[in-house]
Formats: sequence, C-alpha cells, structure tokens
Amino acid sequence: MGGKIVSEALIGKYVNLREVKIDDADFILKLRCNDKKSQFLHKTEYNLEKQQSYINHYLKIQNEWYFIAEDKNGIRIGTYRIYDIKGDSFCIGSWLMEDGVSAEQSFETDYLVRMYGFNILGFNRIHFDVRKGNKKVWRYHMSLGAVKTGETELDYLWEVTKADYLKRALPMCKAMGIK
Repeated sequence: MGGKIVSEALIGKYVNLREVKIDDADFILKLRCNDKKSQFLHKTEYNLEKQQSYINHYLKIQNEWYFIAEDKNGIRIGTYRIYDIKGDSFCIGSWLMEDGVSAEQSFETDYLVRMYGFNILGFNRIHFDVRKGNKKVWRYHMSLGAVKTGETELDYLWEVTKADYLKRALPMCKAMGIK
C-alpha cells in the first residue's frame, strides 16, 4: 500500500532509507524498548501485534513518512519519521539508531530525512520536541540552527527553517563527504 516514499531521494553515501514494512515491527520494538535508548522517549510496550497494527495503519495514511535506515549492506540500523504536518512545517521524531553506528551514518540519516521533507515534500520549516534532560540531542539540534520556541513540563519545543538548517548542515556534509 504505502508507496508514498520516493526512495531514489534517500540513497546516501553511508546509509539508504526506505519506507517501513510490517516485518520491521520487531526491529522497531527492540530499539524503542531498549532501556538506554528509550530513556527520553514516550514509553512503548513490547507488543509485536500492536506495532504491526501501527505500521499497517501508517501504510494507509498519506500525511506521515516512516523510514528505516539501512547500512550499505542492507542491514537495518535505525528509524526516523516525518509527521504532525502544520502548514509549511513538519515534525521529525522516532530517530533511533543502533549502537555502534558511525557518526556519519547517524548524521546522514538525519540529513536525508530533513532534505526529503524540504525538497521532496516541499516544507520550509521543521518543528519538534526534545526531552529537557536529553542535552546531547538538543545541543545537536541547536548546532544545526534550531531555535527553542517554548517548553512543556517534559520537553523543549524547537523549530528550524530550511535556510538556517542548510547554513549549518552543508559544511558538515562537506566535511563528511556527503553530497
């Protein structure tokens, strides 16, 4: 069903991204239910049937994009989503990577998803939230031009424009050999 992701746009130097499939459910749950990785996530119950049902639902809707990151050998190494569309802005989230992936693989996964939202889907801004205690992640986003727009009890709210993101991301891409 799905078929809404243009996969040619998601081929990188270090990773390739593809649309999630039902048989990715166990992989996703292993990442989301990992105690270390889930410290700053909404809690997920390890329930394969529920995860498969979620993916089935996702494949039928047209306003979300759910990616699986694979290394150049086709081994799954992470997840990422685009969702919560608001005007010319999209939300990024569910960015989880396996232990041991390189900085280049992690960065390129983020870069490819953002560029997909900007260049393929046509959005001009990104909005997202990061748990207040997840300093490493919100510092990363700040280094790429994100500006804090508010907060909730648990999260800082962020926004970044395409222009501000590219100003910061392109030199990093060049340093990593990413086009």
